[in-house]
Amino acid sequence: MKNIHVTSQEGQFCYNWFLHITTKKGTKTFFLGQDSKFCTRVLDMSPSYVQEQIGGKDLSLPKVQKSLGKFIVNTLELTEEQVDTLQTWELCCQ
Repeated sequence: MKNIHVTSQEGQFCYNWFLHITTKKGTKTFFLGQDSKFCTRVLDMSPSYVQEQIGGKDLSLPKVQKSLGKFIVNTLELTEEQVDTLQTWELCCQ
């Protein structure tokens, strides 16, 4: 996977997240859902713990976007093959 990052609707930890991953087959955007629900339901972690692990909460900063994206991919142990076969809604917490 070449490029991994997360964006939010408002650039902060309080809105819906989107995970963007580029593989050899192209870029895929996964809808993750609301940040707090995704952290607790999918990652099984508190949002504050995730912020601590990635070094910030301002998702308008590319460094934080990339850090969060990589953290999610590593935590979920996603492989490139899985990313290529998953539907864009399959990681959603809703």
